[in-house]
Amino acid sequence: MTTRLERSLTLRQLRIFTSVVDNRSFTRAARELSLTQPAVTHQMQALARAVGYPLLDPARRAPELTAIGRALYERAARILASVGDAEHAIGDLAGLRAGTVRVAGDTTVGVYVLPDALAAFHHRHPKVELSLDVVNRSRVHELLVDGSADLGVVGRLWDDGLLEAEPFLDNQLMCFSAPTHPLVEREPLQPLDLLDGPLLLRERGSGTRESAELILAHAGVQAVSTMDMASNGALKRAVAGGLGVTVLSTHAVQLEVQLGLLRPLRVEGFPVQRRWHVMWVRDRSLSAAAEAFRAFLQASEWRSALSVQLGTD
Repeated sequence: MTTRLERSLTLRQLRIFTSVVDNRSFTRAARELSLTQPAVTHQMQALARAVGYPLLDPARRAPELTAIGRALYERAARILASVGDAEHAIGDLAGLRAGTVRVAGDTTVGVYVLPDALAAFHHRHPKVELSLDVVNRSRVHELLVDGSADLGVVGRLWDDGLLEAEPFLDNQLMCFSAPTHPLVEREPLQPLDLLDGPLLLRERGSGTRESAELILAHAGVQAVSTMDMASNGALKRAVAGGLGVTVLSTHAVQLEVQLGLLRPLRVEGFPVQRRWHVMWVRDRSLSAAAEAFRAFLQASEWRSALSVQLGTD
């Protein structure tokens, strides 16, 4: 017999609920699950309506469980664990004891994010053969369409109707310079001031380059790069050496900022939030292993090493 709760609540709501409780914050839960905070709030409200009672104490600033919320939380954790067990069993039956997954990522996500995801997936499915092509955004599209890659990860999407996409991970873009760069003395800056850096950018065809150009164009600035770099590594070394300023993902500069080689510049309109997406060919079925990796990318357990803590103070 189907119960009222079976008809009303979803596993997604339980996942969001447990994340809010574990993180003691709607904001941190939204970040962990790559959702907006309003989406998390909406799902929490829908879950409370499905249960018929408040799950969180409205008098507390931080999320605190009511007695009913505590009872649901304890059972939700067991339900989600059971679903995970079922996923493992289905994966084994579907062939995840073998198979291949070919991934193509644009340069930043391919260097600084996807290796962590692939390593965590390999730990869970050691017999699945994995490969990663790190290329610029335009090349990712080519590899997907010609069948050389099962999945691609990029920032900006293509509107050609060939590919399906789903959100993957937030990507924050900021302006960076050497700590001793003259523009540091002029902060806070306007976007136009970046041209005095001079402005250095990735090569054309790079997702980071395209995002930077769009952001600056929105501010009325034509992004004229005095030197194009074919890799983040070369670009970071040039900027750290005082050759200019740049726009990069915070995922790409954590080590350099920690070592004091680069610093964020305070520029009006920055930081800018973007998002990477997972993509695959719409009319081509994914293998069991590729489908499993696509689902794994949406899981939260492997993302703990990716927390980015950069300030602009």
